[in-house]
Amino acid sequence: MGICFNQMTAKKGIELFGEKAVAAMFKEYKQLDDLDVLGRLDPDSLTDEQKRNALRAVNLIKMKRDGKCKGRACADGSSQRSYVPRDEASSPTLSLEALMAILLINAYEERDTAIFDVPGAYLHAKMPADKFAILKIVGQFVDIMCEVNPEYKADVRFENGKKVLYVRILAALYGMIESALLWYTLYTEVLHKEGFELNPYDRCVANKIINGKQCTIGWYVDDNILSQVETPVVTSVIAKIEEYFPGLVVERGKDLNFLGMEIGFIGKGKLKLGLVQYICGMIEELEEALLPYGENLDRDYPHPAAKWLFTVKPETEALAEAKADIFRKFIAKLIWVMKRGRPDAEPTVAFLSTRVKAPDKDDWHKFKRLMCWIKKTKTDVRIIGADDLLNMIVMIDSAHAVHNDMRGHTGGITSFGTGIIDQKSSKQKMNTRSSTETEHVGTSEYLPKPVFFELFMGAQGYKPHTILAKDNESEIRMLVNGKASCTSNSKHVAIKYFWCTDRIKKGKMSVRHCPTEKMLADYMSKPLQGKLFILFRHVLMGWQHISTLFDIFSSTEKRVENNGCLAVKPKNVKLSYAEMVKVTTAVEMQDRIIGNGGDPTTDLIQVDIKKK
Repeated sequence: MGICFNQMTAKKGIELFGEKAVAAMFKEYKQLDDLDVLGRLDPDSLTDEQKRNALRAVNLIKMKRDGKCKGRACADGSSQRSYVPRDEASSPTLSLEALMAILLINAYEERDTAIFDVPGAYLHAKMPADKFAILKIVGQFVDIMCEVNPEYKADVRFENGKKVLYVRILAALYGMIESALLWYTLYTEVLHKEGFELNPYDRCVANKIINGKQCTIGWYVDDNILSQVETPVVTSVIAKIEEYFPGLVVERGKDLNFLGMEIGFIGKGKLKLGLVQYICGMIEELEEALLPYGENLDRDYPHPAAKWLFTVKPETEALAEAKADIFRKFIAKLIWVMKRGRPDAEPTVAFLSTRVKAPDKDDWHKFKRLMCWIKKTKTDVRIIGADDLLNMIVMIDSAHAVHNDMRGHTGGITSFGTGIIDQKSSKQKMNTRSSTETEHVGTSEYLPKPVFFELFMGAQGYKPHTILAKDNESEIRMLVNGKASCTSNSKHVAIKYFWCTDRIKKGKMSVRHCPTEKMLADYMSKPLQGKLFILFRHVLMGWQHISTLFDIFSSTEKRVENNGCLAVKPKNVKLSYAEMVKVTTAVEMQDRIIGNGGDPTTDLIQVDIKKK
C-alpha cells in the first residue's frame, strides 16, 4: 500500500502498473510536443562534447491517492551546477509566514478565496535565445516520443546497443537548474502587465486594487492562492490569467486544499488548518516500516514527550542504520507537519531534529512515543483567527541551561487572538550565565519573525502594533532601558542583543508583563505535563481564545511600576531630536535587514564594522 503514494522511476512504474503507466508517460511527452518544449536535432552534427554534456532525461511515475497515474519527464540538471551562475539558478517561493498572513487576512475580511494550479507551468517559459541545451532520451521512452511525433524516428541512433534520441530543449523543462527562475520571471511579467504590484517583503505575493478593494495573489511555483472580497472579481482575475496559461485547475469554496494543507474558512476572522490526510498516510507508512521489527504505534500517551525530553545519555547504544534511516525520514516529515498543521508537536520535533546525525535507542523511544501520540490525535485540526489585525501579540520565553551542554531553549509564539500564526522552539546558539540573559538572548532570536509579520502586513495594508509579553521582570527592564538597566550580573551581555530596545523606544513595540503560569510560549521552551500542557495546547491550537490565559490588552503598568519595572509604552518616553533620529535610523536598518531575510543580531554588527 505504501508505494501507492510514492514517486518512482517510470521503468519501475511500468513494471508495477503496466499500460496505465505507459499511457501517463505518453500524455506527458505529448504535452512537451504540443507546447514546443522540445525540438529536433541532427544527431550527426553534434560533437562528442555536446553529447557528453547533454542532460539525461529522467522519467517518473506517481500514483495519486485518487488512483490516477501521473507521468513526469524532466531533465537531470545536476551537472549544470558547475557552470550555471547562482543568480540564474535560484528563484523565490512563497514563504510560510506570508501564506499564514494571507490566510488570516482572507478570513478577517471574509474574502472569496480560490486555489488554482498552472499545469506544466515551467513549460510556458521559453529558453533564452543564447542558451543551447540538449536532452538525451534513452530506451523505451524513445519509442514513446516517436509515437507522439513520428518525425523523431529519423533522429534515433543506437549507442551501446540502446536506442538514443537527442533533442533540443526550447523551454524551461522541469529539472533544469534555471527553469524555476525562468518561470518566475515570466509569471511576474504577466502579473505586472495586469496591474499587480509585488509585496516588497515577499516577492511571491502581489496585490492590485479592484473596485476599491485589495486583490491578492500568492504563488508557490505553479500553485496559486487568489482572494478578493467580491466573488465576480476573483472569477474575472482567474479568467484573465487563463488567457495566458490555458487549462487552469481551479478550486473554489470555503474548504480548499493548498500545498497539502486542508483549509476551511469557518466564520469572520477564523479558519481551520489541518493535515489529517497527510498525517494518516504518514502513520500508515511508518506502521508498515515497523512491521519487520515487530513494533507498532498502539501505546497510549497523554503527552508527546516526557519531562526528560532534552536529556541525552552518552552511554546509550547507537541506533542501527536501518532504523536510523526511518528516524531521519519521518523527522523530516514531522518538521513539515509541525510548521503547518500541528504546532503542538514542535518542541518534541525540534529536539529530535537535532539528533538526526547520530540517533541512539533513547531517541528512537522518544520518536515512537511522539508518533503514538500523533496517531492518537491525528484528526486534530488547528484554528487561527484575529480579533483585529492592528494588534499582534508576541510571547517569548526561554528555559535556562536545560540541554546537556548547559545551553538554553527558546520558545516563541505570535498570535492575533485565536490560535497562533507562527511559533519557534529551538536550542539557543550560545551559553548564558543567568536566566535573565537566557531570556534576553531568546527575545533577540525570535523577534525577527514578528518584525517580518509587521513589515509584510504593513505592505498588505495593515500596520499591527506589536505587544511583547515577557514573564521575567529583570529582562523587561533591560529591554526598555537597554544597558542602563544592566547590573553587575548582566554588564557582560553583548550589545548586539539590545537591538530590540530601539524598536521599543521608537514606539514600534510595547512590553507587557505576563505571569509565568500564563506564559503560552512556555509550551515551546520545555516539555510541559499535566493540566498546564492541556490548557496551553488548547490555546495554541486555537480551540480556546488567548484571553483564556491572559488579557494581553489590559494595562499592567501600575502593578509593574510598584516593582520598579517600567514596562510602559515607549511612545511616552521623551527623546531628544538627536536621539529620535538615531533610533529611527537604527529601526529602519533593522527593517531592511529582516526584510531581506537577515539576522539583526549579527548583520548589524557587520554594518558597524564596515562604517568604522
